[in-house]
Amino acid sequence: MDRLVIDGWGKFIGTDHEQIIVKERKEGTNTVVHRCIPQDLRQVVISGKGSISTDAIELLAEHGVDVVLIDWRGQVTAYISPPQMRTVNTRREQYRAFDIPAGAVLAKEFINAKLHNMSATLGTLAKSRKDTFPESAEALKNARDAVNVGIEKLEGLNTKGKTCSDVRETIMGFEGNASASYWQSLLGIIPAEFGFKDRSGRYAADPVNAMLNYGYGVLEGECWRAVHYSGLDPYGGFLHVDRPGKASMVFDLMEEFRQQVVDKSVIKIFSLGQVKPGDFTIENGVCKMADGARKLLLNELLTKLEDNIRYEDRNIKWTDLILNQARDVAQFLRGESKTYKGFWLRW
Repeated sequence: MDRLVIDGWGKFIGTDHEQIIVKERKEGTNTVVHRCIPQDLRQVVISGKGSISTDAIELLAEHGVDVVLIDWRGQVTAYISPPQMRTVNTRREQYRAFDIPAGAVLAKEFINAKLHNMSATLGTLAKSRKDTFPESAEALKNARDAVNVGIEKLEGLNTKGKTCSDVRETIMGFEGNASASYWQSLLGIIPAEFGFKDRSGRYAADPVNAMLNYGYGVLEGECWRAVHYSGLDPYGGFLHVDRPGKASMVFDLMEEFRQQVVDKSVIKIFSLGQVKPGDFTIENGVCKMADGARKLLLNELLTKLEDNIRYEDRNIKWTDLILNQARDVAQFLRGESKTYKGFWLRW
């Protein structure tokens, strides 16, 4: 199954005889530039100023296809999903877990996976630079050692008899220290002309953060889909604090995939010189990607999500792996499995 990406300006998604069509205005005429059947689609991603008809939304929903809208900053501004197809039991157990040790177990495991993926990413980068950039490789290895200390501390955290609220601050403290070492070490492998100083979060101050934010937005859309189809409540997380409109469960799941899916893709783009400072502009203090840079990143990420990786002695697509992890969370909450294992790769 495919993912339909609508990127750019002025495109329209509609229907024609039970098919999904994409129109674009060319030389004053609305021309069909793409058509497909909804059975062949998994997801529709709209990035830019496009539009979609209610007929198209209904046809997509009938076939279980969700629609994700992402703005130029990489924020998911809307998520349109088919009706919930799971029983309410999963959500009941999800809410119950917030006040029992099961929630603490999940919160701990999400960050355990994230720290292991940080360590693996740093190890891979250090190994590839060992001969060509030995000083950078050494800094990356030192950062990996610092992250490993955080892993050891986290593994020693006892969640028995505790809730996610009891352990959240401690867990996030370990994550914060590891992240500081992780991002600091990456300064040495990003060309200086891009002005990357640190991870700046929601409002990107430089090209690297602009690409990271946009990449995390694409990943967020994928995790939304996984959470929805697993019967989980997107807003009922364990690691991230509850806040109106904040999809905490989606952000919880994202922690396991940030490094392997997004960070590596962004680092690759800058390391290979695929973008230049001129591909970015600063507007009101926020860095914005040009269309070419955004399309390059989109293609890199969406291609990767469809790629196979070797995990637990089998080949599996990244997109299916994300869905499987969400299903594993749901099974753990329902008591169908005694443990939950977060996703992480060895380097």
